[in-house]
Formats: sequence, C-alpha cells, structure tokens
Amino acid sequence: TRVTMALAQPFPHPLRHPVRHLQARFRRWLHGRLTPRDVMLLTQRNVYILPTGAGLMLGVTVLVLLVASINYQLNLGYLLTFLLAGSALVGMHLCHGTLRGLSLQLQPVEPGFQGASSMLAVDLVSTRKRVRHGIAMRLLDASQWVWTDVPSQGRATVHVAFKPAQRGLVPVPAMTAETRFPLGTFRVWTVWRPASRVLVYPAPEA
Repeated sequence: TRVTMALAQPFPHPLRHPVRHLQARFRRWLHGRLTPRDVMLLTQRNVYILPTGAGLMLGVTVLVLLVASINYQLNLGYLLTFLLAGSALVGMHLCHGTLRGLSLQLQPVEPGFQGASSMLAVDLVSTRKRVRHGIAMRLLDASQWVWTDVPSQGRATVHVAFKPAQRGLVPVPAMTAETRFPLGTFRVWTVWRPASRVLVYPAPEA
C-alpha cells in the first residue's frame, strides 16, 4: 500500500518566505479555477509540460556541441548533437503520453475523527496497451510523493492520507499527478480538484 500524508499548512509570511508566499498564492488562484470532479480524464488541455533542470542542462550541452561542430566542421559532432536532440524530443513525446489519456477516479471516502488521518483511494485507469511507468501522486500542498506503475489496459490504486484541520464536512484537498519518465529531462504534471467531501466527527474523549 502506497500512502502519503499532509497536514494543513499556514499561509507563509510574505516577508520571511517570499517564494513560498508566491507559490501559495498561485496554488490558491489555480485551485479557484479548477472545476471540482471525482473523475478526471487527462487530455492535452489539463496536462502541462516543462523541462527540468537536467533538461535545461541537456539543451545547453546540445547547443555547445552544435556550435563546436559548426566551428570545427566535425561530422561526428553533428551526429552526436542530433542524436542527443532527437533523443530529447522522443523523450518529451513519451513523457507527455505517459499521463495523457489516463483517468483519475476517486473512490468513496470513509468518515473519520478529528485529529486522525483520512485515507483517500485514487484509481489510475489506463486503456492503453502499453504500461505507464513512473507516475507519482501527492496532495498539492504536500511534499512526499506516492509512486506507482499503471499496467496495460488496467488500473493501479494509490492511497493518499491527509489530516483534516476541522470537523464537519471537509472538502477533499486538491491533488497533483506527475511523471518524468523516461529520461527525466521533462516534467509533466496535472492538478486535480475532487468534488467529494470528508465527514469528520468530533475527536472522541480519551
């Protein structure tokens, strides 16, 4: 069973932590624009891609190799340059395709008590004939990832835990899914806002 946990985090002070403050404001702005749904199909409209630090360094390396090959007229340099560039482009296509077409389905959430962790079970359903490798999920405000592989034309279940800060009907926090398969040069992610709520009872007496 793969489980990650997250606690309610206070809003960071804008002077002490300016970067965290901007990240928190951006996440709240993005959270307000998402449509709550318990089942979300990942398409080109809700899957985003950006190069990682390793991807940026690979781009700089390819650029340096290209300039050196042009300057010294090295045929093997051209071969290595376009081989690396072609590999990066293929990796970008495969990385984006790992999430695209995947369906995220939230199972019914069991009630819990205040102060205890509530468990969220998410099914990752794939209709593709190939295995989807290296998919991670976590709460949007958490730091620990839950990694899994989705089998061919099958599903994989990940369990994410969070501790509600109050009792009553508490909305399920937003989650994010990410992959960097196969080369780690690109980061593909999505943000998901479930519509379900968790019933949190008062904490029992000791």
